[in-house]
Amino acid sequence: MAIRIVRAGLLGFVVLVALEHALRTDLPPSDHFVSEYAVGWTRPVQTVAFLAWAAATGACALLAARVRVRPIARTLVVGLLAAATIGLLMAAVWPTETVAGELPAGVERTLGGRLHDLGTLAILAGLLLAALVSLRLVPSTRYRLEVAGLGFALIAIVPVLVALGLDWPGVGQRGFILVGLTWQWRFATYMGQSDKNSL
Repeated sequence: MAIRIVRAGLLGFVVLVALEHALRTDLPPSDHFVSEYAVGWTRPVQTVAFLAWAAATGACALLAARVRVRPIARTLVVGLLAAATIGLLMAAVWPTETVAGELPAGVERTLGGRLHDLGTLAILAGLLLAALVSLRLVPSTRYRLEVAGLGFALIAIVPVLVALGLDWPGVGQRGFILVGLTWQWRFATYMGQSDKNSL
């Protein structure tokens, strides 16, 4: 059941954000961050997108909690995924106040804006660290190579954009998100296999 929630949540997030690209032509993806869709009339759509991703991330934590070996690594992964889930819930509740990652002139950051930023930091840090620690939970060379490949992609996103002379912060952010979503999908797949093998 948990693996189905992961997959449905991740797919739901992707579909809803893609829909917002079509709905909000005033926010070109190359220049604007995903959180900006929660400002204005598409806020309910983006809120549901964040909640879908939060459900998927929480379900990943449940899958990790079922692992019967390496209790320290298991606890760390569960805690980090829980932190990312909380971050996603914070992002859903409090909308961003930035535009393309910058606070507009004359706008003062509120507590809600700070909480949103803190939530997005928890998402990034939680998923990144959980992916690294998960290498102790999944006894698979293929999984380790996949995580290494995703890590390389994550590190390469900004340098590639700079090398191409593209000032596209929105594309960079979506690249980071895509890496995170891909890792969650693969992690859930391996956890599902491990559950069947009674790891």
